Amino acid sequence: MKFRLGLVLGFASGYYLGARAGRARYEQIRRLIARTPFAKVQAAADLSRERFRSGHEPLDAVVPPSPN
Repeated sequence: MKFRLGLVLGFASGYYLGARAGRARYEQIRRLIARTPFAKVQAAADLSRERFRSGHEPLDAVVPPSPN
């Protein structure tokens, strides 16, 4: 019960402080996260996923058939 109460209080206080910070602070945090190496990896994964879905060739066209 104490854990649940602490979780609810933590969420409520974070929400309250985040709402007070406003849009400008949100954008500042978003830009900071976008500069991290993880963001670059995520962007590369998204790009490769998009390229794969948009125009990949069937596997038979890329890999020649086995001579056996």
